[in-house]
Amino acid sequence: MSNPFLSNLKDSKSEYLTPLCSLNKAVMAKAPILGIDNSLEGKSFRDIFSTQLIVDEIKRTALEYNIDISGFDDYMLPKLLDSALISNDIKYNRFADKIAKKFGDRLGLLLLTLKLGEKENREAREDWSDRHWEYWGNLDTVIFVGGLASSMLGRRFKERIQGIFDRAKAKPYNIMLFDNATYVGVMGCARLMKDNSTSLVFDFGHTNLKRCVITKGVDEITYFTPLESAKSLYVSRVKDDENILEEALKLHKHLVKTIVDTYREGVGRYDLSDEIIISIANYNAGGELNSVRGGYAKLSSLGRDYSKILSEDLSSELHRKVKVRLVHDGTANALYFKDVTNAVCVSLGTAFGVGFTDIKIE
Repeated sequence: MSNPFLSNLKDSKSEYLTPLCSLNKAVMAKAPILGIDNSLEGKSFRDIFSTQLIVDEIKRTALEYNIDISGFDDYMLPKLLDSALISNDIKYNRFADKIAKKFGDRLGLLLLTLKLGEKENREAREDWSDRHWEYWGNLDTVIFVGGLASSMLGRRFKERIQGIFDRAKAKPYNIMLFDNATYVGVMGCARLMKDNSTSLVFDFGHTNLKRCVITKGVDEITYFTPLESAKSLYVSRVKDDENILEEALKLHKHLVKTIVDTYREGVGRYDLSDEIIISIANYNAGGELNSVRGGYAKLSSLGRDYSKILSEDLSSELHRKVKVRLVHDGTANALYFKDVTNAVCVSLGTAFGVGFTDIKIE
């Protein structure tokens, strides 16, 4: 069946992912299994599973087990949890096991909700038709990427998901884990590069701007050079509409400077092509950004086609014509796994990110 979450670009065979794919808006109106955590009923997926919810749970459970985590910043706590799962200290192991079970079961219940597509949950997702539910029901594979899906924590989540499906006597998804997901979006974007070329490839997230130089031979990467990441700035959502343009310009200038500095850093060291590919944390179609979702949405206030605006400003700064190609970050992740059929790539982070491996991009 055709993928109902994809649309075609006008006058092109290329597809793009629509915001309908978002899992964060889905609601578990009815728990697919009772007796595991009935309190989840009526909650949206974003209020059931996220990095922040896990961080909050780590803090609460650490107090319960009298474990001092005061020396750790919030962003370090998921890694602490992962390490504690393999600790020889029984107290730390039980502390981590309790949290991994809770959120592994939650993840299993969310996937089971999507797989079964029961009436109450279909009705709670008004922007999905039966086609959207049936697509999720017929998927074979779920690929998890992101820090929460790596190492032992990801493996424990996979075990708990399997247990949930076994309990429901439902056919499970094939769960694939990818431990080293730091550059999976960049590597996915590299599939769009021209053969026998060297390009700058970026991953613009809400924490860091990852920078890489990649050389592609014939259908394969021959050289991959990661550079030190830059810090993401001005990506907070703007609540006051009057300040959107001002904040958008600040963000735009920061992105231009980052790319220009990276390009100049590579001059003389690499024979760079005129193509720059960017994975960006925003839905986009042919360079047109979604104006509502995420910290990069404000850039849409600068003009309809942000890829064209960025290309023109970079060409002016570099005194060389360059062309920017923007790729939705979830799609960039999925492109890395394009050889996996009938699959969805889900990133576990601040919220759920989604990309489908069957997307067609020229």
